[in-house]
Amino acid sequence: MRAIVYRGPGDVGLEERPRPKVQSPTDALVRVTTTAVCGSDLHIYHGRIPNLAPGGVMGHEFVGVVEDLGDQVPGLAVGQRVVGAFSTSCGTCWYCRRALPTQCVQGKLFGFGELDGTQAEYVRVPLAATTLQPLPDALRDDEAMFVGDIFATGFYCAEQGGVRPGDTVAVLGCGPVGLFTQMSARLFGAAQVVAIDLVESRLAMAQKLGAVAVHAGQDDPVAHVRALTEGRGADVVCEAVGHESALRTAFRLVRPGGTISVVGVYVEQDVPFPLGRMFMRDITFRIGICPVRNYMERLIPLIASKRVDLAQIVTHSMPLDAGVEAYALFDAKRDNAVKILLRP
Repeated sequence: MRAIVYRGPGDVGLEERPRPKVQSPTDALVRVTTTAVCGSDLHIYHGRIPNLAPGGVMGHEFVGVVEDLGDQVPGLAVGQRVVGAFSTSCGTCWYCRRALPTQCVQGKLFGFGELDGTQAEYVRVPLAATTLQPLPDALRDDEAMFVGDIFATGFYCAEQGGVRPGDTVAVLGCGPVGLFTQMSARLFGAAQVVAIDLVESRLAMAQKLGAVAVHAGQDDPVAHVRALTEGRGADVVCEAVGHESALRTAFRLVRPGGTISVVGVYVEQDVPFPLGRMFMRDITFRIGICPVRNYMERLIPLIASKRVDLAQIVTHSMPLDAGVEAYALFDAKRDNAVKILLRP
C-alpha cells in the first residue's frame, strides 16, 4: 500500500508499505477514504518529537470503511463507515472509567511512533470498539473526520474554558483548532469572539466565521480586547497555538476572575508560569489533551443537523500521492492553506 512516511526533519516521502492485517481479536482493519495533515504532524515534520523513527507512517486523522475485524469487536461490521479517534483506548481501565481515554493504560497514538499512522491506504486499529465511531451515511468525509481530533479539541477548549452566554472569548490562533474553538464558543453562547493571529488569510476566515479579527503584528490585541470589555479583559481566553509567546499574551488578555483554556501542544517545553499573577487576579488555568473519544458520538448530531459547517475550513483536497507537496504547503502556509485533506 502507499503511505506517507517520515524520513527526517523537514523530509517526508510517499513509499510502499505492507498492507496491515488484523493481529488481535480487538483489532479492525480500516480502508482509509480521507485523512489529513494536522498541525500536530508538523511537530514530527520539524523533528521535535523523537518517538517516530525514520520510516514511520505519519498521520492520525481518518475516516474510512471497515475491511476486516477481529472476533471481539462489538458494535462494528465489515463495510461500515467509521471515524477514528487520534488515540486508542480500552474503555475499561481506571482512567477510561473516569472519562480520561487519552490516559488509557493500553492507549497508543496513531502516527507518533506508537502505532503506524493514518496517512496511508489502510490502517490497523487496535481496541477498535472503543476507538472507532460509526458514521451515518449522509455525513460526508469532509464533515465527519474532524470529530476524531480537531473539532473535538476546539469544542473541548471552549467547554473546559467554561464559556457562558454573553461572554467575551479571545482565541489565540486561527489555525484549524483555533477556528473550531471560535465556532464552539459561539455554540456555547459567547456574545463576541476575538480571533488573534499573524496570518492574514486565516484572520479573514475567522472574520467570515463571525469573529472580531485582530492581527497581532499590526494591532495590540490586549488593548483591543479591553476596549471591547470596558477595560476588564476577556472572560475566557483559549490558547490554540502552543507557544510561549501566546501563553504570555493569554495572561495579559484574561480579566480578573477569568479562565485560560489551553489546547496548544507544548512538546518538552519549560515555560515560565506566573503563579503570583494568577493568585492575585483569581485566574483559573486549564490545560490538557482533548479526551476525544468522549466527544465523538456527542458531536456527530451537531454536524448532521447543520449546526456547524466544518468543511468550510478545508482549503485543499489532494490525493495521497501529493502528500509531500501537502506538507510543504501546510508548513509554509502557502496558497492560504488552512486545512489539507488527503484522499488515498
